[in-house]
Amino acid sequence: MPMKISHAILLLVVCVVCAAFNMQLFSGLDEMMGDQYWVIDSTQGDHGWYAMGLLPHVKKVPKDVVKAVNTDPNTKDKYIIYAQSGDFAGTSVYGICFGIPLIMYLIWFAFIIGFPDRIDPYLLPRRIFTIAVIIGCSVIANLFLMRIAADFARDPMSRIANVAGNHASLLFHNAGIWFAILFSALGTHGHSSNEVQAPDSRNWQTQANEKFNWMFTMLGIVTVLEVALVKNKLALPDAAVDYSVWIIWVVIFMRMYGFSPKYWVKRPTGIAIMAVGTLLTLPVFYLLERATGTLGAGFASPILAKALGAENQNVGLSLMISIYLVFWMEFAAAIRRNGPVKKAVAQKA
Repeated sequence: MPMKISHAILLLVVCVVCAAFNMQLFSGLDEMMGDQYWVIDSTQGDHGWYAMGLLPHVKKVPKDVVKAVNTDPNTKDKYIIYAQSGDFAGTSVYGICFGIPLIMYLIWFAFIIGFPDRIDPYLLPRRIFTIAVIIGCSVIANLFLMRIAADFARDPMSRIANVAGNHASLLFHNAGIWFAILFSALGTHGHSSNEVQAPDSRNWQTQANEKFNWMFTMLGIVTVLEVALVKNKLALPDAAVDYSVWIIWVVIFMRMYGFSPKYWVKRPTGIAIMAVGTLLTLPVFYLLERATGTLGAGFASPILAKALGAENQNVGLSLMISIYLVFWMEFAAAIRRNGPVKKAVAQKA
């Protein structure tokens, strides 16, 4: 049964508001630093580290002071940089960074809690507990990654930037998605004491040949697409991040809409939501950047042009398209409009 339009709009609004609030928290960390570094404060505690070395004591030091000390060959005690402004929110490519928490909250609310029209009062406490565990696992896993990266960091590199690709928000929200999918697959949020017998897979017909043929066909298509986007400076130069998201899109698309065109043509509503939603999202972030001047879209971007040169103002386009294709595809599933179109059957008199 498809979700009502009012419920679908409510779900979208709640996810957007939560993602915006979340991104603002990360942006606030950047604003706190200004034109300074957060450096490890080794004067506090055991070398400034506590909680197994996951959370350091930090202090703010002007960048010119840090650079002067770290480049002075006569100074033995160098500053260890933990973070700098820009490491957290990624406001220069806000359109990209915003898409990850948007997907995360959609999974949390729609697929775990069942918001807004499938909230089970009996299961709600354990589902909220599942999300609390997801948040805890995400934070701990990220702190461990940052601590491990710190062991390999070399001055004057930022420890957070070493792990998060300059934006810690991407790392934390990706972990939120990963753990949400893991716990959803385990079924912990809907666990029942009455276990059912597992299906017997010995008589399944896998149609493996057809699945593999179309999977590699689609991978070939997105490979050619990614190469074309990179050649035209519409994607990140190394292409690894962009391409990985396109692969994720292929896997989700085939799982959700079927593994060949004969199934895709039966699901026009879900595919239309995915395509139209993505096409409408791009101009929204384009206009947002023009309105704010600080929240970059990731394409046609004066912020990227200023930072990387005019020829690189569109390097975020490929990543934005792939991320929002995934989001709108998941949104179509959340509102239950990704299934095959049911044709009316004429009843006999």
